[in-house]
Amino acid sequence: MEDFVVLKGITKTFGDFVANKDIHFAVKKQQVHALLGENGAGKSTLMKLLYGVYQPDSGEVLVNGKPVVIHSPHDAREVGIGMVFQSFMLVPAFTVIENVALSLKDLGLTIDRKDIEKRILEISDKYGFDLDPHAKVWQLPIGAQQKIEIIKLVMAGARLLIFDEPTSVLAPHEAQSLFQIFDSLRDSGYTIIFISHKLNEVLRCADEITVLRRGQVVGTIDRAQATEDVLVEMIIGEKSANSKNYARKPVPQRDQPLLEMRDVVACDDRGRTTLNKLNLTIYPGEIVGIAGVSGNGQKEAGEVIQSIRDVESGQILLDGVDISHWSIFQVRQAGVVCIPEDPLAFGAVPTLTVEENLALGDVEDGSNQGWLPVNWQRARSKLDKVQQEFGLQMPRLNVPIRALSGGNVQRIVFARELAAQSKLLLAYYPTRGTDINAAEIIRTVLLHYRNLGGSILLISEDLDELFMIADRMVVMYHGRNVGERDPKTADINEIGYLMTDGKFSAKERSPVTTAMVTAAKHRDESAVHVSY
Repeated sequence: MEDFVVLKGITKTFGDFVANKDIHFAVKKQQVHALLGENGAGKSTLMKLLYGVYQPDSGEVLVNGKPVVIHSPHDAREVGIGMVFQSFMLVPAFTVIENVALSLKDLGLTIDRKDIEKRILEISDKYGFDLDPHAKVWQLPIGAQQKIEIIKLVMAGARLLIFDEPTSVLAPHEAQSLFQIFDSLRDSGYTIIFISHKLNEVLRCADEITVLRRGQVVGTIDRAQATEDVLVEMIIGEKSANSKNYARKPVPQRDQPLLEMRDVVACDDRGRTTLNKLNLTIYPGEIVGIAGVSGNGQKEAGEVIQSIRDVESGQILLDGVDISHWSIFQVRQAGVVCIPEDPLAFGAVPTLTVEENLALGDVEDGSNQGWLPVNWQRARSKLDKVQQEFGLQMPRLNVPIRALSGGNVQRIVFARELAAQSKLLLAYYPTRGTDINAAEIIRTVLLHYRNLGGSILLISEDLDELFMIADRMVVMYHGRNVGERDPKTADINEIGYLMTDGKFSAKERSPVTTAMVTAAKHRDESAVHVSY
């Protein structure tokens, strides 16, 4: 089969950092080609080079067998290449018609709205899009906004469509719908490259798979040759040979809740209601996972528990005591700790050393006297205990924490929070941006904390993760708890509809297979297999 695009010897550096090194990459016409790799492997950079956002330091690009020079996205569009970014290029206040018009090559001084509307409806009908051309973009769900981006590319004449992590903002049923669109586009003669780090997506969609590691191509294989084990070995450079089974202790009998949120109302940073009479209960010794599309109050739910965000009305009870208006220090002293979304920004002091950051978890309340005493001996003793108990390896203690990788910073924050005498751990997206091995280590640590009797509120947009380790799943939509499910029996499509519409009925049940989470859902009830 003939190649649509070929990259030869592509190298790109940013200062001393080598993002792509001597890349050789070819994509056949009328195929779905997946670009797979860990975060930071160079996938997005390579596609931005192809689309003209960046220019390579060296190398050559061929389109339909002819050398081309792509200095800008305009140049890329001229040779039939289009790209859908993770952050959509749409004007929220404009209609679908107006947003599409902005992308057209032949846009004149006036817009022929009727012609554009006709073409939008034709494409929508062909690919099964349910779009109102006159709707404002801000009124549409994320999945519909993504379809506008696809229409923009098709109407602009693109034949190679690049998608950067296209499912990162989608609910499961929206992701499955996108995969069906990929199939239809390929059958219509389009070529697709999609960037992903999710193995199940790649195995579902791709005809060919190219794996990048540390800015270089590891290899390209056909879908028929690909398995999860093969891809994992290509991604991380070794087989997941070191594995461990942690006994999954039964959840203790539910007598008294550890934490209760009763009709909690809170506002976001702009003063808009973000928690709308939220009710949530966490019992001792369980992991409660919060599922939801980003922006539906998940993060704010954790912040009001920590007293980082004010409670406007309602109650938060910890061991039966109202903590709704306690200080952050009081809540922490009562046994509530957290792993923040960005550990370096919100969980560490960049200019302090590793040891000093670890000791922050053992600071006594001397703030009224203007000093914060550290019991260094006790802090080191607690750290040693955590390292032995959870198997967390620490980097050198005398270096500034800002000099460390994101994974090492997160490990330090984990160690410090686990060393505290805690009963409730709030984990905000703990595996986001981590590689396969690091994510499995984190899940192992969370499970072990739970097995020791601790409770966890796990906020994650990775549904596979929630199905894998949560004891209960709570779905949040518009700041409310719209459903609780047992991960062992929950239906992923039902979860998806709750996430995007706040309700679910049997007639809406999607016929699409849920194989992408079957392995995670049907875990052994007495043990969880984890690798690190």
